[in-house]
Amino acid sequence: MANTMKMAILIATVALCMSSLLSLVYAGANINGYITGKVVCDPCINGGKPIKSAQMMVICFDKKTNDGTYARKGITNDVGVYKIAMKPGIEADYCEVRLHKNSPWKACKGIIPGKNVTTVNFNNKPVGLSNNKPVYAAADVIGYKRRRSLCN
Repeated sequence: MANTMKMAILIATVALCMSSLLSLVYAGANINGYITGKVVCDPCINGGKPIKSAQMMVICFDKKTNDGTYARKGITNDVGVYKIAMKPGIEADYCEVRLHKNSPWKACKGIIPGKNVTTVNFNNKPVGLSNNKPVYAAADVIGYKRRRSLCN
C-alpha cells in the first residue's frame, strides 16, 4: 500500500513537471519579439541615472476600437534596461510603456508628467534580435524625478 501511494505521488509529480515544461515551451512559441527601453532617475539631467528593479508595463490597444489587446509587466536590470516579450499581432496596435510601481529609490520617487510613459513605434526597424526575434525600442527613456529636479 505504501509503495502504491509513493508511486502515485511520483506519477503525479512527473505529470505536473511535464505540464509546466510544455506550458513554458508553448509560451515561448507565442512570443513574437520584445520591447526594450530604459528607466532612469531624473531623465532631464544628462540622460539620468539608471534605476535597477524599476517596474513598468507595456499596454496595447486596438487602433480602431481602442480596446485593450495586451498588457505585460517588466522589470529593469542593473543598467536600468527592460526587455518585455510581446505576443504576435500587437505590431498593428498602439502600444505604450508606463511606469508601473513606485520607484525602488527613496531619493527619486516623483512622477514627471510626460516622462512616465512612452510609445512603441513598430513602423521603425527593430534595434536588434533576441532569441531570433525582433527587438523594438520604446520611443523615449522614462523615469522618476528627485525633489530638486530640472524636469518640470
